Amino acid sequence: MSDIGQSAARVTRSPAFKFFLIAFLIVLLLVPLFMVVGLVMERESRSRDVIREVSRTWGGMQQITGPYLVVPYSVRIETQEGDKVVQRIVERRAVFLPDELLVSGDAKSGLLHRSIFDVNVYTAALAITGRFSVPNVSDVDPNAIAVRWKDATFALALNDVAGLKEAATLTVNGRDTLPFQPSIGVPVSNMNGIHSKIGAAPSAVAPDGTLQAFRFDAELHFTGSLSLNFAPAARETRVEITSDWPHPSFGGAFLPVEREVRADGFSAKWRVPHLARSVPHSWSLAEHGLDRFLNAQFGVTFYQPVDFYGLVTRAVKYGILFLAAGFMGVFVLELISRGRVHPVQYIFVGLAMVFFYVLLLSLAEHLGFTRAYAIASLATGGMLSLYVGKALHSLRSGVLMAALFSALYGLLYLILRLEDYALLAGALLGFTALTGLMFATLRIDWSGISGTTPDRKTELPYGEKAGDMV
Repeated sequence: MSDIGQSAARVTRSPAFKFFLIAFLIVLLLVPLFMVVGLVMERESRSRDVIREVSRTWGGMQQITGPYLVVPYSVRIETQEGDKVVQRIVERRAVFLPDELLVSGDAKSGLLHRSIFDVNVYTAALAITGRFSVPNVSDVDPNAIAVRWKDATFALALNDVAGLKEAATLTVNGRDTLPFQPSIGVPVSNMNGIHSKIGAAPSAVAPDGTLQAFRFDAELHFTGSLSLNFAPAARETRVEITSDWPHPSFGGAFLPVEREVRADGFSAKWRVPHLARSVPHSWSLAEHGLDRFLNAQFGVTFYQPVDFYGLVTRAVKYGILFLAAGFMGVFVLELISRGRVHPVQYIFVGLAMVFFYVLLLSLAEHLGFTRAYAIASLATGGMLSLYVGKALHSLRSGVLMAALFSALYGLLYLILRLEDYALLAGALLGFTALTGLMFATLRIDWSGISGTTPDRKTELPYGEKAGDMV
């Protein structure tokens, strides 16, 4: 063989060549790894579709806004039509908010199963009480010339009225009981809800036919899913909610002033003054609609703490690190043993490590994340340990690979459960793995010139060069 051929053969057999070849294989395996990410996203999208489908039939994320007192009135406006000034009577509506509002009740949670997916749902029973002061339309529009008090409505907005399961009633001043009617009762509003003709309650009407201050009590029984939210509609808004769901997530513009989360449920109380909501106490619908509380909503989400799609996605993000750690483990064992691992066998090892995530995802949809992770990691780690041991014809290599994969998958599980410290734990793991690899291969002759490996008797002492030996 010529000198060029011998040099080329020596280079291809050198540890450095094998190291860079492994690095190339890791980059190549990013393709199936990204395909796994796409698979997780597709399954998660399917889960969201199921949630939306269940929400349409059971009840969606519920948002209670109001109540509003809506009073129709008329104004005279002048318009220019050619050379003439024409006066017209235009109807408008004034909106008033309550002085006091207390929403209290209970939300019974549950899980609905559709195919292999679970959807968090609840059944809520709420009591809504409060007080309206005397409405003054002239404060809203000084140009009002007539007010139709008998057509005033008590309006309550609810995101998904299909979730209402019982007829709701309104009690005024503890004496008059009025039925609720479909829709929010305001033609110019695109909000869903129910309304009642407050002008039909004798106790709310003054002797001169105008509305006077009144108290109200209403009860709502409805179903919903995922979250329950409210709006600070009164000068002093209080919300008190209890539930048997043990994993609440409080969010929105305001957090509870009191909360208690137990293994059998939670209770929470909110208090919001009108100075914190940035919404006026009354206005005309000609100036603004009813949807003024979009940025002031608050409430609770019935949070599912084990979102296995999110956990699998986070696990895939550490795929490159685990591919590198697994390959380097095989590489080091190859260097210190008499066996050799073909690049094709490295690809098989990498594909098996990538397929771990597919196995984890498919099992998690049926068994939950923890059991799925245990089965997938034991199956993948056990198979790879046996495969590497057979490839290197060494029982010790197989045992060492089993220990390596046990440590890798155990550490990955801990990282996934740490949540807030996942990045720190992952960085420490990567740094530790790199440090171990650097010192484990410190005496390796990367060029392959000496033709020796650390496990042979001709291994050079630390710090001694081949040229120093006689």
